[in-house]
Amino acid sequence: MLRRLVLSLLAALLAAAVPALPAQGADVLRLYSGQSPLGDVPAEKRGNSVFVSAGEIVKLLGMQSSSKNDTLVVSTGKEKLQLVADAAAAWLGVELVPLAASTVQVNDDWFVEMRSALKLFNSLLQRSGKSGSLRWGSGGQLPLPAPPPSSPAPSPAPLPPAVPDPPQPVSTLPAGPVINGLRWGIDDGKIRAVIDFEGPGKPEVQQAGGSVKTTFFLGKDGSPDISSPYGEVRVSSINYGNRISLEFSSNLPLKEIIPLESPDRLVIDFARSGSPGVLKETKPPKPAAVPEAQAPASLRTRKGSRIVVIDAGHGGKDPGAVSNGIREKDVNLAVSLLIAEKIRKAGYDARLTRDRDVYLTLQQRTDLANKWNADAFMSIHANALPPGKHATGMEIYLMALPTDKDAMQLALIENREIAGGNGETAKAADKKTKMLLNILGNMQQNAKINESTGFAEYLFKYGKAGGIKMRRVAQAPFFVLRGAAMPAVLIETGFLTEKSEARLLNDRNYQEKIAESLTRGIVDYLKNI
Repeated sequence: MLRRLVLSLLAALLAAAVPALPAQGADVLRLYSGQSPLGDVPAEKRGNSVFVSAGEIVKLLGMQSSSKNDTLVVSTGKEKLQLVADAAAAWLGVELVPLAASTVQVNDDWFVEMRSALKLFNSLLQRSGKSGSLRWGSGGQLPLPAPPPSSPAPSPAPLPPAVPDPPQPVSTLPAGPVINGLRWGIDDGKIRAVIDFEGPGKPEVQQAGGSVKTTFFLGKDGSPDISSPYGEVRVSSINYGNRISLEFSSNLPLKEIIPLESPDRLVIDFARSGSPGVLKETKPPKPAAVPEAQAPASLRTRKGSRIVVIDAGHGGKDPGAVSNGIREKDVNLAVSLLIAEKIRKAGYDARLTRDRDVYLTLQQRTDLANKWNADAFMSIHANALPPGKHATGMEIYLMALPTDKDAMQLALIENREIAGGNGETAKAADKKTKMLLNILGNMQQNAKINESTGFAEYLFKYGKAGGIKMRRVAQAPFFVLRGAAMPAVLIETGFLTEKSEARLLNDRNYQEKIAESLTRGIVDYLKNI
């Protein structure tokens, strides 16, 4: 009995002397730069993922950091990284980077999924002109591979099934082909466009008649010169996020599309006669024909009349933005009514979420679109900027991870509409937006996002052709688009805070111009799905 009592007391003393580990389990991973060990980083296993201390990584790399509330800001030189608790994305400069899992705040530190941490800090180092060669080696008891033979370390424990395999060195390129430039050539029978690219994978090509469409990631230098020196072949582009969509169109017959390697390039030939000259690109062996792209199966199988739902943003007790004596809700309704009228004249079914000055919640708007089994959904709005900021032009948004801070801020403002309907504060609405951002981190490749992107591109193209100043196609987490089961976009027709543009938006003739341009884009989109 006495022996048992002594052992119990010793056990209690030892337990008091050793700090308790987090319930999810904790250990360390060793951080390497190339072959050189930098030190051990606290790590925690949460569910099926391993999270590492961002604060300790910052110390090991000699970076600066500051924190406020739920945000950690890491800086090296002029480059910055922002981590937000409970968000599955992080700011890298003005770029929003999706993460494998939501960041976790533990007291005064932020824990990031181990692979995502390498991706973020390697990118931050590269942006500041340093070598981004960080990797994980073994340390503590977490099951990771031993470091290189030149740096001996304790043998790791066996790998439990729940822990992912260790990451490989992070690529400096996006997860897809990156465009480097566009070149042109001509001979007696062809006009040739050559797209130079690099990176993993091959570009997807859609072919229809005399039109070819393809999409690439943008490199550090942004969008290259895409102008066409030959009037017979036209080329247009749309930037959205960190990608660029190129469309080549011509009345000339499309002769062939040739993907080539070493170096990687995509060759597009249009048939032509009577034009002297020599192609700058040597003709390669002809590969197998590129099949014509098809619309998504979910859209190809639809029968009957096409249905478009137009949502006039705000309304009733919610005026939206008010500037220069104009209420956003009035402009939104006027433009929406005109679009619906023109769509019906074109032979399609147009339905309005509201046709008068009434209030609807964001949920009610998409519920109607889903109930009607719509083929497309567009929410019409007018933009506004805080004092001191200026911009003009139409913007088209789809629901995805935000393109930049301005897109995110716009989403926060628009989403605060839910506060009026549910009796919530703006703070509560902002919290829900962050939750939506967290969801989007796991649905970035969702098929609906791709379909919405295609819809947005048609609207942008025809808006530009109709003489509307088109600012951009961008991405942001809008609640009004969240529940839509079909391709969906939010259109900011212009900026009410700009006096000249506010006058235009309140002018019937300009509203007609907007409606006509957008209707042309809608009709062409419906014809091609």
